[in-house]
Amino acid sequence: MQTLQAEEEAWKLFRRALRKEDQEAFDALWRFARYHAAPASMASRPMPFEAAVMAMLVAVERQVIDMRREKEEDGRVDL
Repeated sequence: MQTLQAEEEAWKLFRRALRKEDQEAFDALWRFARYHAAPASMASRPMPFEAAVMAMLVAVERQVIDMRREKEEDGRVDL
């Protein structure tokens, strides 16, 4: 978890340069990484940022899958 915090801290200047709505998206991605910190630590990657990005991607894909299911249940299939 300390390594993840250090990675997030290293991106603070980048975050600050983003527009407000993009800062919110950026923060959401890091929440995803923190939520999946335990599985990411099991990856034992030499570059911790790789595991953080994979955790972010898993969470984003989970949201896409959930949205597709909701649309299918509502009878909409345009995704």
